[in-house]
Formats: sequence, structure tokens, C-alpha cells
Amino acid sequence: MLVLRLFGTLLWFGLPAGFMTYAVHDLDVRDAPTYSIEGTVVGHRDEYHQSSQDSTGYTTYFITVRSATGDFEFGDEQQALDTEPGTLVVVQVSRTTDDIVSVRKNGTVVDLRNTVGNDIGIIVFASIGLLVALVREFLLEDYDIPRWVGFLIGLAAAGGGVYVAFLLM
Repeated sequence: MLVLRLFGTLLWFGLPAGFMTYAVHDLDVRDAPTYSIEGTVVGHRDEYHQSSQDSTGYTTYFITVRSATGDFEFGDEQQALDTEPGTLVVVQVSRTTDDIVSVRKNGTVVDLRNTVGNDIGIIVFASIGLLVALVREFLLEDYDIPRWVGFLIGLAAAGGGVYVAFLLM
């Protein structure tokens, strides 16, 4: 029974802390400094994807940009990214992740970053999970180990969840 309680404490504290760390890091990286690459679109294509379980599909739009540093191709599901060859573009690249975050073409900016709604939802549910873990430690009636040991194990699990979240990024 003691092993199950320790394992439950590790899961209750570690998983929400790891998810929260991932979401906070994702929000932090979202607004990281960028640098610009100017170039010309030399090609565009789109790929239609449909899974066997779902009747609806989605299209990924790709453009190839020729710049002073060479050619590179990237894509996204936003149709606004589809650009005719010969168009001058300015590509913003994150200094932190080296991911393309936006494309400016003909006065229009196409933002390729994920929306903040998913990250906010993860933070809210992870906070609720940590609160449930804390209440769970207070309400456990099985006192095989002192309550303070459960809190220490919970803190260690939360730190481990944070460490694993950083490794996965």
C-alpha cells in the first residue's frame, strides 16, 4: 500500500507540474526575439492530408524562399501562406528555436505561431491538478508515512516533471 501511495503522489504532483512547465515555456518562447530574412518566393505547393478514421482532411501549404543564405522551404495549414512565385517576402525567424514565426508579403503578415488558447488551457488544468494533488495529500487517511514525507515526495515529483518537460522541448 505504501508503494501505491508513493507512486500516486509522484503522478499527482509530477504530471501537472510537467504540463504547466511545458505550457509556460511555450508561451515564453512565443514572443522570443526574431531576426529577418528577405527573399523571393521561387515555388509553392500544397499537400492534402486525410486520415482513414476521419472523413475531413486538411491542406498544408508550402512555399520555397530564395534568400542570400540559400533556398529553404516551410509550410503551414494557413491558406494565407500560399504565395505566388516572384513575390518578395520577409521571413521572421525565432532566435530561440530557429522556427519561422511569421511571413510578411505585400503588406500582409501571416503569423505561423500557435495560438495561446491551448497553452492557457493547459496551465489552468495543470493548476487544478496541482491543487487536487495538494488536497489529496491533506485528505489521505492512510498515515503509514508522515504527511510531510508525502509533501517532500510531491515536491521532488514536481521537480522531476519540470525536468522531463524541459527535456521534451
